[in-house]
Amino acid sequence: MPDRPASVESGIRHFVRYTCAMRALGFYAGMLGIGSALHGQGAPATTLLLLGFTCLCWPVLAWRLSGAASDPLKAEFRNLTIDTGLAGFWIAMAQFDLLPSALLAAVMAMDRTVAGGWSLTRRSMGVMAAVALVTSAFNGFAFQPRTQFTTMLWCMPFLVLYLLAIGASTRMFADKVRAQKRVLVQGSRIDAQTGLATRPQWLALVAAELRRFQRYGAVSSLLMVDIDHFKRINDSAGHLVGDQVIHDVSRILREGLRSADTAGRYGGDEFGVLLPGTAREAAIEVAERLRRAVAAEVAIAGVPVTFSIGVAELAPGMEAIEDWTGAADEALYRAKDAGRDCVRS
Repeated sequence: MPDRPASVESGIRHFVRYTCAMRALGFYAGMLGIGSALHGQGAPATTLLLLGFTCLCWPVLAWRLSGAASDPLKAEFRNLTIDTGLAGFWIAMAQFDLLPSALLAAVMAMDRTVAGGWSLTRRSMGVMAAVALVTSAFNGFAFQPRTQFTTMLWCMPFLVLYLLAIGASTRMFADKVRAQKRVLVQGSRIDAQTGLATRPQWLALVAAELRRFQRYGAVSSLLMVDIDHFKRINDSAGHLVGDQVIHDVSRILREGLRSADTAGRYGGDEFGVLLPGTAREAAIEVAERLRRAVAAEVAIAGVPVTFSIGVAELAPGMEAIEDWTGAADEALYRAKDAGRDCVRS
Protein backbone atom coordinates (compact mmCIF):
# COMPACT_ATOMS: atom_id res chain seq x y z
CA MET A 1 0.00 0.00 0.00
CA PRO A 2 1.40 3.46 -0.84
CA ASP A 3 2.67 5.46 2.14
CA ARG A 4 0.00 7.98 3.02
CA PRO A 5 -0.76 10.07 6.12
CA ALA A 6 -3.26 8.50 8.54
CA SER A 7 -5.83 11.20 7.74
CA VAL A 8 -5.59 10.37 4.02
CA GLU A 9 -5.96 6.64 4.71
CA SER A 10 -9.03 7.35 6.83
CA GLY A 11 -10.51 9.44 4.03
CA ILE A 12 -9.89 6.65 1.50
CA ARG A 13 -11.56 4.06 3.74
CA HIS A 14 -14.53 6.37 4.16
CA PHE A 15 -14.75 6.89 0.39
CA VAL A 16 -14.63 3.13 -0.26
CA ARG A 17 -17.34 2.45 2.32
CA TYR A 18 -19.53 5.16 0.83
CA THR A 19 -19.17 3.99 -2.78
CA CYS A 20 -19.75 0.35 -1.79
CA ALA A 21 -22.93 1.29 0.10
CA MET A 22 -24.22 3.36 -2.80
CA ARG A 23 -23.34 0.54 -5.23
CA ALA A 24 -25.37 -1.94 -3.18
CA LEU A 25 -28.35 0.41 -3.03
CA GLY A 26 -28.14 1.20 -6.75
CA PHE A 27 -27.87 -2.40 -7.92
CA TYR A 28 -30.48 -3.76 -5.49
CA ALA A 29 -33.03 -1.08 -6.38
CA GLY A 30 -32.04 -0.79 -10.04
CA MET A 31 -32.63 -4.47 -10.78
CA LEU A 32 -36.34 -3.96 -10.08
CA GLY A 33 -36.85 -1.64 -13.05
CA ILE A 34 -34.60 -3.67 -15.37
CA GLY A 35 -36.25 -6.90 -14.19
CA SER A 36 -39.71 -5.48 -14.87
CA ALA A 37 -38.64 -4.42 -18.37
CA LEU A 38 -37.19 -7.88 -19.09
CA HIS A 39 -40.31 -9.58 -17.75
CA GLY A 40 -42.54 -7.39 -19.87
CA GLN A 41 -40.50 -8.30 -22.93
CA GLY A 42 -40.89 -12.00 -22.23
CA ALA A 43 -37.28 -12.65 -21.20
CA PRO A 44 -36.57 -16.24 -20.10
CA ALA A 45 -36.27 -17.13 -16.43
CA THR A 46 -32.53 -17.77 -16.81
CA THR A 47 -32.02 -14.12 -17.81
CA LEU A 48 -33.97 -12.92 -14.78
CA LEU A 49 -31.96 -15.25 -12.53
CA LEU A 50 -28.72 -13.92 -14.03
CA LEU A 51 -29.91 -10.38 -13.36
CA GLY A 52 -30.68 -11.19 -9.73
CA PHE A 53 -27.36 -12.99 -9.29
CA THR A 54 -25.42 -10.07 -10.82
CA CYS A 55 -27.18 -7.33 -8.84
CA LEU A 56 -27.09 -9.20 -5.52
CA CYS A 57 -23.59 -10.66 -5.70
CA TRP A 58 -21.53 -8.01 -7.49
CA PRO A 59 -21.77 -5.36 -4.70
CA VAL A 60 -20.55 -7.94 -2.17
CA LEU A 61 -17.71 -9.07 -4.45
CA ALA A 62 -16.72 -5.44 -5.14
CA TRP A 63 -16.58 -4.74 -1.39
CA ARG A 64 -14.29 -7.74 -0.86
CA LEU A 65 -12.06 -6.78 -3.77
CA SER A 66 -11.58 -3.26 -2.41
CA GLY A 67 -10.99 -4.53 1.11
CA ALA A 68 -8.37 -7.06 0.03
CA ALA A 69 -6.51 -4.75 -2.36
CA SER A 70 -3.14 -3.24 -1.46
CA ASP A 71 -4.45 0.05 -2.84
CA PRO A 72 -8.19 0.24 -2.01
CA LEU A 73 -8.63 3.53 -3.85
CA LYS A 74 -7.29 2.14 -7.12
CA ALA A 75 -9.38 -1.02 -6.69
CA GLU A 76 -12.53 1.01 -6.07
CA PHE A 77 -12.01 3.12 -9.18
CA ARG A 78 -11.65 -0.14 -11.12
CA ASN A 79 -14.90 -1.38 -9.55
CA LEU A 80 -16.64 1.83 -10.56
CA THR A 81 -15.66 1.18 -14.16
CA ILE A 82 -16.93 -2.42 -13.92
CA ASP A 83 -20.22 -1.03 -12.58
CA THR A 84 -20.78 0.88 -15.79
CA GLY A 85 -19.89 -2.15 -17.89
CA LEU A 86 -22.53 -4.21 -16.06
CA ALA A 87 -25.03 -1.37 -16.46
CA GLY A 88 -24.33 -1.24 -20.20
CA PHE A 89 -24.85 -5.00 -20.45
CA TRP A 90 -28.25 -4.92 -18.75
CA ILE A 91 -29.40 -1.81 -20.60
CA ALA A 92 -28.83 -3.69 -23.85
CA MET A 93 -30.40 -6.88 -22.47
CA ALA A 94 -33.49 -4.81 -21.59
CA GLN A 95 -33.50 -3.65 -25.21
CA PHE A 96 -32.88 -0.03 -24.17
CA ASP A 97 -36.20 0.31 -22.33
CA LEU A 98 -36.24 4.08 -21.94
CA LEU A 99 -36.88 4.84 -18.26
CA PRO A 100 -34.67 2.21 -16.54
CA SER A 101 -31.95 2.74 -19.15
CA ALA A 102 -32.00 6.51 -18.73
CA LEU A 103 -31.97 6.21 -14.92
CA LEU A 104 -29.03 3.82 -14.94
CA ALA A 105 -27.00 5.92 -17.38
CA ALA A 106 -27.71 9.18 -15.53
CA VAL A 107 -26.88 7.76 -12.10
CA MET A 108 -23.70 6.09 -13.37
CA ALA A 109 -22.54 9.35 -14.98
CA MET A 110 -23.38 11.40 -11.89
CA ASP A 111 -21.61 9.07 -9.46
CA ARG A 112 -18.46 8.82 -11.56
CA THR A 113 -18.30 12.58 -11.97
CA VAL A 114 -18.52 13.01 -8.20
CA ALA A 115 -16.06 10.22 -7.45
CA GLY A 116 -13.37 10.79 -10.06
CA GLY A 117 -14.19 13.82 -12.16
CA TRP A 118 -14.55 14.00 -15.92
CA SER A 119 -11.69 11.59 -16.59
CA LEU A 120 -13.37 8.70 -14.76
CA THR A 121 -16.75 9.66 -16.25
CA ARG A 122 -15.48 9.62 -19.83
CA ARG A 123 -13.67 6.32 -19.36
CA SER A 124 -16.57 4.64 -17.56
CA MET A 125 -19.28 5.87 -19.91
CA GLY A 126 -17.13 4.74 -22.82
CA VAL A 127 -17.01 1.27 -21.28
CA MET A 128 -20.78 1.35 -20.78
CA ALA A 129 -21.40 2.31 -24.42
CA ALA A 130 -18.97 -0.32 -25.74
CA VAL A 131 -20.45 -3.13 -23.63
CA ALA A 132 -24.00 -2.07 -24.54
CA LEU A 133 -23.10 -2.08 -28.26
CA VAL A 134 -21.47 -5.52 -28.13
CA THR A 135 -24.33 -6.97 -26.07
CA SER A 136 -26.91 -5.43 -28.38
CA ALA A 137 -25.14 -7.00 -31.37
CA PHE A 138 -25.36 -10.46 -29.78
CA ASN A 139 -29.00 -9.68 -28.95
CA GLY A 140 -29.85 -8.95 -32.56
CA PHE A 141 -29.81 -5.19 -32.00
CA ALA A 142 -33.20 -5.51 -30.30
CA PHE A 143 -34.55 -2.06 -29.52
CA GLN A 144 -37.76 -1.47 -27.56
CA PRO A 145 -37.47 1.96 -25.89
CA ARG A 146 -41.12 2.19 -24.87
CA THR A 147 -41.57 1.85 -21.12
CA GLN A 148 -44.63 0.08 -19.78
CA PHE A 149 -46.53 1.60 -16.84
CA THR A 150 -45.65 -1.38 -14.63
CA THR A 151 -41.95 -0.83 -15.33
CA MET A 152 -42.36 2.84 -14.45
CA LEU A 153 -43.72 1.82 -11.05
CA TRP A 154 -40.86 -0.63 -10.46
CA CYS A 155 -38.39 2.17 -11.28
CA MET A 156 -39.78 4.35 -8.49
CA PRO A 157 -37.89 2.62 -5.61
CA PHE A 158 -34.61 3.16 -7.44
CA LEU A 159 -35.43 6.77 -8.24
CA VAL A 160 -36.72 7.70 -4.78
CA LEU A 161 -34.32 5.70 -2.58
CA TYR A 162 -31.19 6.63 -4.51
CA LEU A 163 -32.02 10.32 -4.59
CA LEU A 164 -32.81 10.25 -0.86
CA ALA A 165 -29.48 8.54 -0.21
CA ILE A 166 -27.65 11.13 -2.32
CA GLY A 167 -29.37 13.95 -0.43
CA ALA A 168 -28.64 12.43 2.98
CA SER A 169 -24.98 11.77 2.16
CA THR A 170 -24.57 15.27 0.73
CA ARG A 171 -25.99 16.77 3.91
CA MET A 172 -23.73 14.55 6.01
CA PHE A 173 -20.65 15.59 4.05
CA ALA A 174 -21.67 19.26 4.23
CA ASP A 175 -22.08 19.03 8.01
CA LYS A 176 -18.69 17.37 8.29
CA VAL A 177 -17.04 20.07 6.16
CA ARG A 178 -18.65 22.79 8.29
CA ALA A 179 -17.44 21.07 11.47
CA GLN A 180 -13.90 20.80 10.09
CA LYS A 181 -14.05 24.44 9.04
CA ARG A 182 -15.05 25.44 12.57
CA VAL A 183 -12.11 23.45 13.94
CA LEU A 184 -9.73 25.14 11.50
CA VAL A 185 -11.11 28.59 12.29
CA GLN A 186 -10.88 27.86 15.99
CA GLY A 187 -7.32 26.63 15.56
CA SER A 188 -6.36 29.81 13.71
CA ARG A 189 -7.77 31.98 16.49
CA ILE A 190 -6.97 30.05 19.66
CA ASP A 191 -3.53 28.84 20.70
CA ALA A 192 -3.87 25.11 21.43
CA GLN A 193 -1.41 25.03 24.35
CA THR A 194 -2.65 28.07 26.25
CA GLY A 195 -6.26 28.60 25.23
CA LEU A 196 -5.40 32.25 24.56
CA ALA A 197 -5.75 34.08 21.27
CA THR A 198 -3.07 33.33 18.70
CA ARG A 199 -0.72 36.17 17.82
CA PRO A 200 -2.45 36.95 14.46
CA GLN A 201 -5.87 36.93 16.10
CA TRP A 202 -4.70 39.10 19.00
CA LEU A 203 -3.02 41.59 16.67
CA ALA A 204 -6.22 41.75 14.60
CA LEU A 205 -8.14 42.77 17.73
CA VAL A 206 -5.44 45.32 18.58
CA ALA A 207 -5.75 46.74 15.06
CA ALA A 208 -9.54 47.01 15.45
CA GLU A 209 -9.11 48.87 18.75
CA LEU A 210 -6.58 51.20 17.14
CA ARG A 211 -9.12 52.04 14.42
CA ARG A 212 -11.75 52.77 17.09
CA PHE A 213 -9.32 55.17 18.75
CA GLN A 214 -8.55 56.90 15.47
CA ARG A 215 -12.27 57.36 14.73
CA TYR A 216 -13.77 58.00 18.15
CA GLY A 217 -10.88 58.57 20.54
CA ALA A 218 -11.77 55.44 22.55
CA VAL A 219 -9.30 54.86 25.40
CA SER A 220 -7.47 51.52 25.58
CA SER A 221 -4.28 50.05 27.01
CA LEU A 222 -1.93 47.21 26.23
CA LEU A 223 0.06 44.98 28.54
CA MET A 224 3.14 43.18 27.28
CA VAL A 225 3.93 40.36 29.69
CA ASP A 226 7.07 38.24 29.94
CA ILE A 227 7.80 35.33 32.29
CA ASP A 228 11.00 36.14 34.15
CA HIS A 229 13.98 33.82 33.44
CA PHE A 230 11.85 31.36 31.49
CA LYS A 231 14.88 29.90 29.68
CA ARG A 232 16.43 29.16 33.05
CA ILE A 233 13.22 27.34 34.05
CA ASN A 234 13.40 25.15 30.94
CA ASP A 235 17.11 24.47 31.38
CA SER A 236 16.96 23.64 35.07
CA ALA A 237 13.56 22.02 35.50
CA GLY A 238 12.91 20.69 32.00
CA HIS A 239 10.54 21.55 29.19
CA LEU A 240 7.62 19.69 30.73
CA VAL A 241 7.78 21.96 33.77
CA GLY A 242 8.17 24.95 31.44
CA ASP A 243 5.05 23.89 29.54
CA GLN A 244 3.16 23.61 32.82
CA VAL A 245 4.25 27.11 33.80
CA ILE A 246 2.98 28.42 30.46
CA HIS A 247 -0.32 26.60 31.06
CA ASP A 248 -0.73 27.95 34.62
CA VAL A 249 0.16 31.51 33.65
CA SER A 250 -2.30 31.38 30.74
CA ARG A 251 -5.04 30.16 33.06
CA ILE A 252 -4.45 33.08 35.42
CA LEU A 253 -4.58 35.50 32.51
CA ARG A 254 -7.87 34.01 31.28
CA GLU A 255 -9.47 34.01 34.69
CA GLY A 256 -8.14 37.40 35.79
CA LEU A 257 -9.50 39.49 32.94
CA ARG A 258 -12.89 40.90 32.03
CA SER A 259 -14.89 39.38 29.20
CA ALA A 260 -14.08 42.47 27.11
CA ASP A 261 -10.32 42.00 27.59
CA THR A 262 -8.24 39.68 25.41
CA ALA A 263 -5.02 37.91 26.29
CA GLY A 264 -2.94 36.47 23.46
CA ARG A 265 0.22 34.46 23.15
CA TYR A 266 2.64 36.91 21.58
CA GLY A 267 5.65 34.59 21.58
CA GLY A 268 6.98 31.53 23.39
CA ASP A 269 6.85 32.94 26.94
CA GLU A 270 5.58 36.43 26.08
CA PHE A 271 1.94 37.44 26.23
CA GLY A 272 -0.07 40.45 25.19
CA VAL A 273 -3.20 41.73 26.92
CA LEU A 274 -5.64 44.13 25.27
CA LEU A 275 -7.69 46.20 27.73
CA PRO A 276 -10.39 48.16 25.83
CA GLY A 277 -11.84 51.14 27.66
CA THR A 278 -9.01 51.07 30.20
CA ALA A 279 -6.76 54.06 30.91
CA ARG A 280 -3.14 53.84 32.01
CA GLU A 281 -3.75 53.96 35.78
CA ALA A 282 -6.43 51.27 35.68
CA ALA A 283 -4.26 49.14 33.38
CA ILE A 284 -1.40 49.34 35.89
CA GLU A 285 -3.78 48.08 38.59
CA VAL A 286 -4.79 45.15 36.37
CA ALA A 287 -1.13 44.37 35.67
CA GLU A 288 -0.24 44.45 39.38
CA ARG A 289 -3.14 42.15 40.20
CA LEU A 290 -2.04 39.65 37.56
CA ARG A 291 1.58 39.84 38.68
CA ARG A 292 0.63 39.13 42.32
CA ALA A 293 -1.66 36.26 41.26
CA VAL A 294 1.10 34.54 39.30
CA ALA A 295 3.62 34.92 42.13
CA ALA A 296 1.09 33.51 44.59
CA GLU A 297 -0.14 30.56 42.52
CA VAL A 298 2.74 29.44 40.29
CA ALA A 299 5.97 28.10 41.77
CA ILE A 300 8.77 25.67 40.95
CA ALA A 301 10.23 23.78 43.91
CA GLY A 302 8.77 26.40 46.21
CA VAL A 303 10.22 29.33 44.26
CA PRO A 304 7.53 31.65 42.85
CA VAL A 305 7.39 32.30 39.13
CA THR A 306 7.35 36.02 38.41
CA PHE A 307 6.22 38.39 35.68
CA SER A 308 7.60 41.54 34.13
CA ILE A 309 4.87 43.72 32.61
CA GLY A 310 4.96 46.77 30.39
CA VAL A 311 1.90 49.03 30.12
CA ALA A 312 1.10 51.41 27.26
CA GLU A 313 -2.04 53.50 26.89
CA LEU A 314 -3.13 54.28 23.36
CA ALA A 315 -2.16 57.89 22.64
CA PRO A 316 -2.24 60.42 19.78
CA GLY A 317 0.56 59.87 17.31
CA MET A 318 0.23 56.08 17.39
CA GLU A 319 -0.71 55.47 13.77
CA ALA A 320 0.21 51.79 13.44
CA ILE A 321 0.00 48.67 15.58
CA GLU A 322 3.79 48.69 15.90
CA ASP A 323 3.67 52.12 17.55
CA TRP A 324 1.39 50.83 20.31
CA THR A 325 3.00 47.43 20.82
CA GLY A 326 6.42 49.07 20.60
CA ALA A 327 5.53 51.44 23.44
CA ALA A 328 4.37 48.50 25.57
CA ASP A 329 7.58 46.61 24.69
CA GLU A 330 9.71 49.57 25.77
CA ALA A 331 7.84 49.64 29.09
CA LEU A 332 8.45 45.88 29.44
CA TYR A 333 12.20 46.38 28.96
CA ARG A 334 12.14 49.06 31.62
CA ALA A 335 10.51 46.56 33.98
CA LYS A 336 13.28 44.06 33.23
CA ASP A 337 15.97 46.68 33.74
CA ALA A 338 14.39 47.54 37.09
CA GLY A 339 15.03 44.01 38.36
CA ARG A 340 12.00 42.14 36.91
CA ASP A 341 8.87 41.07 38.85
CA CYS A 342 7.41 44.55 38.45
CA VAL A 343 5.18 46.75 36.29
CA ARG A 344 6.35 49.76 34.32
CA SER A 345 4.60 52.15 31.94
